[in-house]
Amino acid sequence: MIVYPRKRLDFKYIDLLNALGYCLNPLLDRNQISYSIKKLWPNGNVLIGLSVRTIFDALLSELNFHKGSEVIMTGINIPDMVHIVQTHDLKVVPIDLDMSTLQIKPGVIEQALSDRTVMVVVGHLFGSRMEMDIVYEALANRPEIKIVEDSAQAFQGMSQHLLYPRTTISMFSFGSIKSVSALGCSVALTLDHNLYKKLESRLKDYNKSSRIKFMSKVIKYFFLKTLSFPLFYGMYIFFCRLFRIDYDALIISAVRNFKLSDLFRLIRQSPCTSQLQFLKYRLSTMNKNHLLGRINAGNYVRERLNRDSNIHGLFNETHTYWLFPIKSKNKQKIVSKLRSNGFDATFNSSQLNPIEATGENQLTPNECITYMVNTVYLPVYESIPEKKIDTLISIVNQTADFQK
Repeated sequence: MIVYPRKRLDFKYIDLLNALGYCLNPLLDRNQISYSIKKLWPNGNVLIGLSVRTIFDALLSELNFHKGSEVIMTGINIPDMVHIVQTHDLKVVPIDLDMSTLQIKPGVIEQALSDRTVMVVVGHLFGSRMEMDIVYEALANRPEIKIVEDSAQAFQGMSQHLLYPRTTISMFSFGSIKSVSALGCSVALTLDHNLYKKLESRLKDYNKSSRIKFMSKVIKYFFLKTLSFPLFYGMYIFFCRLFRIDYDALIISAVRNFKLSDLFRLIRQSPCTSQLQFLKYRLSTMNKNHLLGRINAGNYVRERLNRDSNIHGLFNETHTYWLFPIKSKNKQKIVSKLRSNGFDATFNSSQLNPIEATGENQLTPNECITYMVNTVYLPVYESIPEKKIDTLISIVNQTADFQK
C-alpha cells in the first residue's frame, strides 16, 4: 500500500551523511563556524540558539518586564511559546487574524493595547509572511513596546528577510520538520546592538548540548527519512493498525523536540559544535530555488480547489506552503477519504493551537479558533506525482464541507 506522508522532510541522505561526518570530526572550530553563519546574513546582529524557544526565553529574561505586564500575540501559536510568556509572569493577550490572508485584522492591536502592554509577538504562519506595516502603525505612539517576529515557519532564504528598525527581533527555526532543516537550531536578527550583546552573552553561558545526542538524532532521521518513502510509509501504517498502535501519536512523538514538563532545562542549552557546522552547511548550500518546487505544487493545488475551500492563506502571495491547511466542517470524513486513497492527511498532528482569551476585557480570536478547530492538513509537495495530486484535489472538492 502506497501512502504519501503528511510532510516532506526537507533534507537528503547526503545531508545526513555530512551531519554524521561533522559529529565524528574533533577539529571543528566553534568560533569560526559561528562567524561564518553570521556572515551569511545580509544585515543585523545575528544570534544563534538551540531553538526559537531558546532565544525567545532569553529575550524575556533579559528584558525582565514587570510581573503582570501584557504580551500581545497573534492568535495561533504553539503552546510552548505561550507557556514561556506565562512562566515569566507575563499575561498573554491574543489577537485575531484574517485566515484567508493570514494577516492581522485591522484595529485588533489598538483594541488589545493597554498601559501594561510591553510586547507584540507576530507569528508568520504556515510558510507565509504577514505585512508588518499594520503593526508599526498601531504602535506609532508606543515606541517602548517591543516587536517580535516569530518566523519559525516562514524562512525563505537569507536575502528575503530584511529587518526594519521598528522590529526588535526576528527569529527563524531550522528544526527537524522546518524548511532547510538542520535538525535543530535557530537564528535571530536584531538591529539593537546593546540587546544583541546581552543576548549573545546569555546564550554563550548555556551548556552545550551533547554531540552524542545530536549524532543519535541524525541516525534517527535516517530511519524517518526512509520511512517517509510512500511504499515504506504505507507498510508502517499497515503494521501499526495490525498491532493496534496509534501511528499518528507515534509520528508526533518522534518529531517533537521538547517535553513541556522539562521545557526550560531542555531549551536553556546551546547547540553542539557539530550541529552548528551542519546549520552552516545547510544555509550555505541552499540555492535561491530551494522552495520553488513546493511553491509550485502548492499553487497548483490552490488554483484547482474550489474557491470557497477556505484555504488558510488563500490570498497571501508570499505563501511557500510549509503546511497546506484548509478549513472543513467534516474534517474526519475528508481525512478518512484521503487516507483510504493513499494520502496521510491529518487534523491533529500540528502543535499549532489557537490562543484562548483569559482576561475579562480580552477579545476572543474567533476566526483563529474557528479555523483551527476545523483544520485539515493536506500532503502537498513537489515529489507527489501530478496525477496523484489531481486525485487529492478531486477528493477534497467532492468531500469537504466548506460551509462557512
